[in-house]
Amino acid sequence: MSIRALAFALLVATFCSFTLISNGEAKKPAETAAQSEISKYVTVPIFYVTDRELVGETFGPHRRYPAVCEHHMYYGTSFVRVRNRRDEAPNKLWGELGWKASEEKPGKIAEKSRIDPTDPDKSKREFLDQLKKSLDQAGGTQLCLFAHGAADGFEDCSQDAAQLEYAMKKPLVLYSWPSDPRRRGYEIDGVNCEWSQAHFDMFLKDLLALRSEHPLQVIAIAHSMGNRLVVRSLPAIYGTGLIKDCELVSPDIDAATCRHYVMGFPEIHGTLRLYVSNRDKLLPLSQLLAGGYYRMGEAANPIQHLQPVQGRFMQRIDFTALDKGLTGHSIPFELIDDMVETGKPGEGLALVEEESVTPSRFEKFAGRSQGLKSATEEPGGCVRVVRTAPAR
Repeated sequence: MSIRALAFALLVATFCSFTLISNGEAKKPAETAAQSEISKYVTVPIFYVTDRELVGETFGPHRRYPAVCEHHMYYGTSFVRVRNRRDEAPNKLWGELGWKASEEKPGKIAEKSRIDPTDPDKSKREFLDQLKKSLDQAGGTQLCLFAHGAADGFEDCSQDAAQLEYAMKKPLVLYSWPSDPRRRGYEIDGVNCEWSQAHFDMFLKDLLALRSEHPLQVIAIAHSMGNRLVVRSLPAIYGTGLIKDCELVSPDIDAATCRHYVMGFPEIHGTLRLYVSNRDKLLPLSQLLAGGYYRMGEAANPIQHLQPVQGRFMQRIDFTALDKGLTGHSIPFELIDDMVETGKPGEGLALVEEESVTPSRFEKFAGRSQGLKSATEEPGGCVRVVRTAPAR
């Protein structure tokens, strides 16, 4: 190759390299910078109140007071990492809620900021002040209160609470009662849930006191056995208007007993929603252990529990289409948020009227001893979630 030809080839190569850099690589850093802002995980601060025993850096399955109860609680904040499902970059809302981007996977035990429990009255006051500060920072008056279900360790229910806050986009308090993650502790969980009732009622009264200092609306969300705490607390807060929305997810409580609580209070000003799934296999097991009496959260519960309250009904939502896992009994985080915010199930979903529900074979087996009819037939108030577009 001649020197002139070689020089021409080098000139062409240089031009092509410059063009490639200007058309491609020059834009790549900007694209990479934008993408780098989207983290895989989000660290969500969860306020917690618990009457569990303190075990190292977390809380165990037993009561704080095994004998003589002094009715003092542990208060603090748990910083829990959840997946950034919306693929969002940090924004103003994240700052208001104290969320932070993270690339680290959730650990077994989340980092905590625990309030010194030495002076119980002082620790409670500090916790309530933190709630006020969080509401002010978020620029709202709504506070979510989450009561978890049975067989839930503290770190597990903290994950659910963080997933719920991520969906609700509001400050959230986890009320964690002594629940044992081992399934064989189910009956003990029922006893411990009852033991915690007075403490849960006390905390609701603390929120009432907080409302006298700061505008406050509570969105109560309960899952499984945690619904017992919420339902049984009705006498403690009846007529106060503290709870704006009550979202009852797969309640593990005797259906007839729950109906008694609702019937006893003719004026309920908040919104009550009941979420049920026909894929749930754990509630029929609970029904079997309870002698065949139906659980409130069973999809084919034949008991007329939707009583009119001042001309309104508790809305029953069948979310079978969204229930996940081998055993079902999951929490439809996004659905709850959409129903609270808009009264609709969200993009790609719709609500259709549901006149009756055929029970699953598990419900039929569990309820056979009572000889009750095997389908739910209730006039109005029953809707089912259906997909109008493929799941993403």
